[in-house]
Amino acid sequence: MRSKKLTAIIFAAALACSAAAFEASASSMAVSAAVPSWTTAAQEETKELLNISGGEFVYSTKQVYDGKAKTPKVVVKLDGKTLVSGRDYDISYSSNTDIGKGKITIKGKGNYTGSKKLTFSITAPSIAAPSALRCSDANVHIICMRWNGTKDADGYELQYYDSSAKKWTGLKTIGKGKQYYKYSNSAFKVGTQYTMRIRAYRTLCGKKYYSSWVKGYGTTDPEKVSGLKEVAPEEKGYTLVWNKAAGAQKYEVMRWSPVSGKYEVIKTVNTNQVTISDRTPGQKNTYKIRAIRTVKGSDLVFHGEKTSIKATSVCRVVTGIKAKTDFDTVTISWGKVAKANGGYEVYYTDARGNNPKTLATVGSGKTSFTTKSIPTNAPYKVKVKAISTYGNVTTKSTYPAGVRVRTFNRVSYNSVLDSYVNNSAITINNSHGYSIPSAMYSRLDHALKDLGGVVSFAMLDLESGTLIASHGKTYMGTASTVKMPFMLYCLHEMEDGYPTMDTTMTYTSADYHGGSGIIQTYNYGTVLTNRDIFETIFTYSDNIGLYMLQREFGIDGYNRYISSLGCRTSMSYYNRWGIICATDSAKEWIQMYNYFKTGKYGDYMRDGMSRTCASSFRNGLGDKYTVYSKCGWTETYHHDTAVIEAEHPYVLIGFTDRVSGPRLMEVSRAADEIHNDLWNYFLGK
Repeated sequence: MRSKKLTAIIFAAALACSAAAFEASASSMAVSAAVPSWTTAAQEETKELLNISGGEFVYSTKQVYDGKAKTPKVVVKLDGKTLVSGRDYDISYSSNTDIGKGKITIKGKGNYTGSKKLTFSITAPSIAAPSALRCSDANVHIICMRWNGTKDADGYELQYYDSSAKKWTGLKTIGKGKQYYKYSNSAFKVGTQYTMRIRAYRTLCGKKYYSSWVKGYGTTDPEKVSGLKEVAPEEKGYTLVWNKAAGAQKYEVMRWSPVSGKYEVIKTVNTNQVTISDRTPGQKNTYKIRAIRTVKGSDLVFHGEKTSIKATSVCRVVTGIKAKTDFDTVTISWGKVAKANGGYEVYYTDARGNNPKTLATVGSGKTSFTTKSIPTNAPYKVKVKAISTYGNVTTKSTYPAGVRVRTFNRVSYNSVLDSYVNNSAITINNSHGYSIPSAMYSRLDHALKDLGGVVSFAMLDLESGTLIASHGKTYMGTASTVKMPFMLYCLHEMEDGYPTMDTTMTYTSADYHGGSGIIQTYNYGTVLTNRDIFETIFTYSDNIGLYMLQREFGIDGYNRYISSLGCRTSMSYYNRWGIICATDSAKEWIQMYNYFKTGKYGDYMRDGMSRTCASSFRNGLGDKYTVYSKCGWTETYHHDTAVIEAEHPYVLIGFTDRVSGPRLMEVSRAADEIHNDLWNYFLGK
C-alpha cells in the first residue's frame, strides 16, 4: 500500500509532464502570460486573470442609420481563443441610436479581466436614385413625367429649372410607389422644353434622407395652329397656309380618307404652309393641321391641337360659252362643269377683258342666264366661272376665253322692216354706225343683178335689228315659199289641242295639183295625217299637201293670221298662192323661228325646216350653219327664204322673177360675208 507522500510525488511528476507537453504544443501561439513548464499545481491555483484588453476584436465599424439602436456583433479573440460573450466578457453599447459615433464597451469576466472600448460609425441611409426620367405626355400648360422608381423610396421630389430666374423651382412631392406625375403649371410656356430633376427620399424618425438628383427633360405641347386658310387654288390643288405656332418644330398635315375612315398623315413639313398638287378639278377634301415637337430623352412626338379646314380645288374652266343678243337682252349659255356645286359666276368685261363686273351668280343646275344689264352700243365680253364650295372655302375656275357681245337699244323688227323705203340700191336700216365695205357691197350687188330681172332681197340680223335690203318691198308671186307661213298658221290652230298632228284627211280629186310633190302619185281616198302632209312638204315641197291643209284649216283664217303679223294678205280660193315681198317674208320667218323655241310642235318644226328640199341658200352656205329654209320655184320664179342659225342668227330672203336657182347660192355667200363683217364691227374686232 502506497503512502500518501508517495502518491503526492507521483501526481506532481505527472503534472509536470503534462505541463511540459502543453508548453511544447503551444510554443508557436501568442499568449498574454506564459506558464512555465515547471509551474506546480499550487501555482496554477494562484495564477493571475488574463487581461481582455489585449485581445483581437472583430466587428463592423460602419452601420446605416435606420432609427433603431445599432448593436454590431463583436468577435473577441485572445491568444487565438475565441471568447464567449457572457462568460468571458460582457458587452455594452452607448450613443448607438443616432447618426454619428457609436460606442462599445467590452469588460472581461470569469478568467478574464480588463476592458476594451471600441467605436463604430452610424451613417445616413443611402437612397438609390430613380432612373430614366422622361416626358410621357403634355399640353400647353402640363408636362407629364415618368421615371423608374426605387424599391425603398418613401416618395420622390420633382422640380424644374426656371431659366429666367436661373433657379430650380416648382418642387412637387410624389407619394410612395408612384412613377408618374402630371405637372400642371400655368407658368409653363407653350411649346417649351424644360429641364426637370427628381430624387427619391426615405423618412426615418421624422427626418427625410435623399438620393442624388436625376435630370430629364419635359416639354409643353406647341401652340394650336391658327389662321389656317386655302390660297392659290388651281385645278390640281392649292396651298394651305397658317400662322406659325409657338413651339412648333414641324407640322403634320392630315387628310380624311374615305377608304380607311380616318385622318391619315400625308405630309410633315418644316414651314407653315403646304402645297397640295395631287387633286382633281373641283375635288373636295377635309384636312387637319397640327404643330409637333420632340424632347430629349423621349421617343414620343408631342402635338398641338388640330385645326380643321375644308378645301377644294378649282373646277375645270367653263367651256362652250355662247351669247345670244336680242337687242338689249343677252342670253348667255355654257357647258355644265362637274363638281361646280357653288354654281356659276356670270360676268362681263370690256372688249379687252378688263374691268370685270358680275352680272349674277346662278345655281349649279343652271347653264344659262339672261340679262339686260350689259350696257348698249359698245362691245363687251361675257364670261362664266364655275364655283366650287366646301365649308368656308370657295374657289372659282380660271378665266375662260369668253365671247364678245354687243347690245342695242330695243326696237321692234316690224318697225325696222316697215321703215324701210323701197330702193333698187342696197341700203341699210338701223345700222348702228355700220357701213358695208365697198368690195363686199359690190360682190352682193353683182350677185343680185346676176340673177336677172327684179330681185326682192332682205337680210335682217335678229340680234341687232340691222336690215340690209334691195327692192325689199317689191311684191311678186310666192311660189312654194308660202307653204312655210301656211304651216305656221296651222300649228297655231293646233295649239289648243284640235286638230292634232294625228288628225286625218282623205285625199280627193279636189285637192289635186300638178307640179312638185308625191301625193299626186297616191290614189284618191288615201288617208293621211296632218303629220304625213307636213312631211311631204318638207321632203317634196308638195303642192297637194298645201291644198289639203287649206281645205282643213281654211284660207280666211290664214289671211287673218298673216295680217296680224303685219304682212299683206293676198291668198284666196281663186289665188291659192298669193303674193310676197322680202320684208313680209322676213316677218313670217321671225315668227317661225320664235315658234321653234316656244311652240307645242317647236322641236318638230325645227327638225323639219332644217331638212327641206332644194334650198339654194343651204347649198350655198354648205355645212357652215344650220339653215332653216323654204324655197319655191315656178316657170317664172325662183325664191329662197331662210333663217341662218349663225353665231348671230339672221333672216335671209331672196325673191327673183327669173329662174336662176343656183345663182342664189352666190347671193347667200355674199350676204354672209357682209353679216360677218357687220358683227366684227359691232364687237370691235
